[in-house]
Amino acid sequence: MKGSEAALQLMRDAGCEVQLATAPLPLDEDWLLDQSRDAAALIFAMEPVSARLLANAPQLRIVARPGVGYDTVDLDAATRQGVAVTIAEGTNHESVADFTFALLLGAARGLLPAADSVQQQGWTRVTGTEVWGKTLALVGLGRIGQAVARRARGFDMRVLAVSRQRDEDLAHRLGLSYVDLDTALREADFLSLHAPLTPQTANLLDAAAIARMKPGAYLVNTSRGGLVDEAALAAAVRAGHLAGAAVDVLRQQGAGSTSPLIGVPGIVVTPHMATFSREAMHRVAMAAAKAVVTRLQGGRPAGLVNPQALDAA
Repeated sequence: MKGSEAALQLMRDAGCEVQLATAPLPLDEDWLLDQSRDAAALIFAMEPVSARLLANAPQLRIVARPGVGYDTVDLDAATRQGVAVTIAEGTNHESVADFTFALLLGAARGLLPAADSVQQQGWTRVTGTEVWGKTLALVGLGRIGQAVARRARGFDMRVLAVSRQRDEDLAHRLGLSYVDLDTALREADFLSLHAPLTPQTANLLDAAAIARMKPGAYLVNTSRGGLVDEAALAAAVRAGHLAGAAVDVLRQQGAGSTSPLIGVPGIVVTPHMATFSREAMHRVAMAAAKAVVTRLQGGRPAGLVNPQALDAA
């Protein structure tokens, strides 16, 4: 975890012996097992917490995720073993929303290839697309989706939302309309993904869904790489069906990724950094540290996603 000194000090003041380690890439499960064997608490970012790892960490009482997703954790195994799993709720949504709009604007105006041309002693001007007044569809309307919707109002955008739960009062406050996925695909000039990765959402944007997207549209993904068929997305941009895409997440992440999205003209790929603002990193670190201390002191930590684990402990 990239954390603040305040978070580290909080845990040390509570009597925790804190060990910092940087996982190798590509991830090595044996290395993770060795690091976790004697731990009472783990603060893991995207490192997988498998049933095997949990079985080899008998002292483990909590896995604190410095983010809002927990698809890398075997939640059933953790619950059976009495290991609490927490997320850092309400800590990074503004940072991710900022970054989402940065990707959206950068893709629409061809910012990166234009800037790169100047760095290479060229002067390539890219004719982009205006964002003002266009239609933005949000797939997922949690804290991040809502924060993106608030920013879209400043661009006078028509905002659509695909969400399992519909709150009409919220929709009125945010100035958006609920629609189904097919309507969003058909009408969005910009489609932005903010859904968790679950068995129900895996490969949500498959080849058929991408083919139904509005010609000339853009896709933005700051959620999870597993939501998108990457080969189909790359093909849609190469063929000109989509004007472009900007993604901060891939199915295979880390240096040396072989994702088909890398190197495709019109597709911007960033290294899963949407939450990496100074402010958000401090909030995330403090949330994870507080969860660890609370759990090790016998309390119920904030952001708990498997409360049944407390009964099994």
